Amino acid sequence: MKLPSFWPDTLFTRMVLLIAGLLLLGQAAVYGFLHAYEYGPRSQRLADLWAQTLILASAVPPSAYPVLQRQFDDRHIRLSTAAPVPEQAVPPRNRFLRSVETRLRDRLGPTAAIRIDRSTHRLWLSWQDKRPIQLGLPIAQGNPVPLPYFRLIALLILSLLGGFLAARQINRPLTTLVNAVARLREGRLPDPVIAHGPRDIRELATRFNRLLADIDALIKERQLVLVGVSHDLRTPLTRIRLASEFLPESAADTREEIVANIREMDSIIEQFIGYARDGREETPQLVALDMLVAETIERSGTPENGGNIRFAPGLGGKTLPIQPVAMSRLIRNLIDNALQHGTAPIDVETSLQGDRAVLRVHDHGPGIPPDRLAAMTHPYVHGSASGGIGLGLAIVERIARNHGGRLTLANDPQGGLEAIVSLPIAYSRPRLAAD
Repeated sequence: MKLPSFWPDTLFTRMVLLIAGLLLLGQAAVYGFLHAYEYGPRSQRLADLWAQTLILASAVPPSAYPVLQRQFDDRHIRLSTAAPVPEQAVPPRNRFLRSVETRLRDRLGPTAAIRIDRSTHRLWLSWQDKRPIQLGLPIAQGNPVPLPYFRLIALLILSLLGGFLAARQINRPLTTLVNAVARLREGRLPDPVIAHGPRDIRELATRFNRLLADIDALIKERQLVLVGVSHDLRTPLTRIRLASEFLPESAADTREEIVANIREMDSIIEQFIGYARDGREETPQLVALDMLVAETIERSGTPENGGNIRFAPGLGGKTLPIQPVAMSRLIRNLIDNALQHGTAPIDVETSLQGDRAVLRVHDHGPGIPPDRLAAMTHPYVHGSASGGIGLGLAIVERIARNHGGRLTLANDPQGGLEAIVSLPIAYSRPRLAAD
């Protein structure tokens, strides 16, 4: 059984705690150093002073005690050679006074003692030499001096603040890089990262920017190749189709088969071109999604297919910042995918859910095996043996992602596959990247 870990999971929090802990340890080390070199000498000096006072008081003849007492009265010190230390006086509990008492006995012998009388607020020094002598020294009245909680709390806050500022200085450029990598993973090409901070972080940012430039160049080169190849393929296909029109009537079946094959190849080429495009060339506009869906349904497929598509608008003319051509391609691909791999009728529905617009396309076919749902948005993955090259849903997923949305595929328990595209109502279009 794995024990729970109380150590923070984020690098920033760990660095804050580590730096704050080091600052606190440094303060504790300084305190220990000062204590070692100040605490001992202070207690020794005080023990020497009190020992000298007791020795001098013991050396004074009894006849001079009244004069000495008058001088002590000015300092609120009591001198006694007959009366013992008050019974309520107790040994000191203060560590410093205990150290002074130990050093005092080293100087004067075991009869030297320190007692505290809290009722009269006096510290009593007693010593038995030729005759007993007690000196009562005034101590501060009232409560004992409390621990400096405010200073301790302030020290802790300053240590945490220092740790926070130091960790932030290091973690901020790393956070920028992490966010840039996250945008790249989502299919968006981030802006170049500003190289600042320590030298190692600047070097990492510089190399990351070079990687972004290489990816951008690779994307453009792939687009150029795909578009160029697709364009070059369409030229001979056009010639083949024109030549098929001149076939005799006796070869009408052959002509129709050739034309059907050309249409299929042209559709495949169109998907390649659609997948190669990433939307850089199209500027987002505020468009009513319901109207765009209705126009796309009207233009999609043959009249008989159009009759098998049922549309239920639910956005009420709500406009979204979208790329009209790319979004029309998304809608058309979803409908074509449902018509080709599913069973009519095809239900298309739009709705508003919070701050997102939702487009649903539902067919009544057999659906997709659950273990293959997650892979259906990958390029060249087929959901059935009904033809196609497996780019339709990949294009849909990319267009949705480039608009800040997401595509979700789910099997309806009552039959059929449901494709759900969720789009934000307000979205700032970033730079886009191909997969």
